[in-house]
Amino acid sequence: MRRSVFALAGIATVIACGGPALAQQRELSADEAKQFFAQVQQDATKLVQGGDPAAIRQWTARHLTDDAKFRVLVETLHDNQPKAWSAADLEKADIERMQGLMGGALLRSIQDYALHIDVTTVVPHGPDAATVQATWSDSAKIVPPAQRAAAQAQNTVGQAPQNGAPPTTVQFKRTAQCDHLLVREQGELKLGLSSCRGQVQF
Repeated sequence: MRRSVFALAGIATVIACGGPALAQQRELSADEAKQFFAQVQQDATKLVQGGDPAAIRQWTARHLTDDAKFRVLVETLHDNQPKAWSAADLEKADIERMQGLMGGALLRSIQDYALHIDVTTVVPHGPDAATVQATWSDSAKIVPPAQRAAAQAQNTVGQAPQNGAPPTTVQFKRTAQCDHLLVREQGELKLGLSSCRGQVQF
C-alpha cells in the first residue's frame, strides 16, 4: 500500500508541475478534498437506494477521469473466517461495462444501504491534484426478489406467509483503505488512479 502512495504522489507531482503559472495558484486544499468525498458519500448512497442503473452510469461518467484505474484487493470473510481473496485491476471502461450489466432488479434487492467515507490524509500537489487516503465503509442486506415480492404481497393484501423455508437474506459489511489521486479537470474534481485493500464480511 505504501508503494501505491508513492506512485500516486509521483503522478500528482507531474500534474502539478505543468507550468510556472501553477506555482502562483492556490493549492487544492484539504477542505476541497473532504467536501468532494462528502458529496460522493451522499450521491452514492442516494443512487444505490434509488435503484436507477442509468443514473449510476451518468455519475460514473462525470466523476471519474477518462484514464481512471482502480486496483482493488479484497478479503472475503464469513462469520469472521477467511474464505477467499480477490484482486481486480479496472479501468473506467471496465466499470462502465459492469454497470451496464446491472439491472434495476439487482439494485432493488439491496436494502438498508449505508455508506461512510472517512478522509484521513490529504497531500496537495499544486492547484489541480492531491493524493488522498480514505477509509470506505458500507453495509446493506441483499433480499432475494421472491422474498421481497412475498413481503410486499403480505403487506398489501394481507396474505398469510407461505409454508416452507424462506429464501436467505444476506447481510454484508465492507471496509476498504484506499489511496486516491484527486484531479481537477475543467473546474471539476474527479477520481483518477485509486488503490484499495479491503474486507467483505457476511
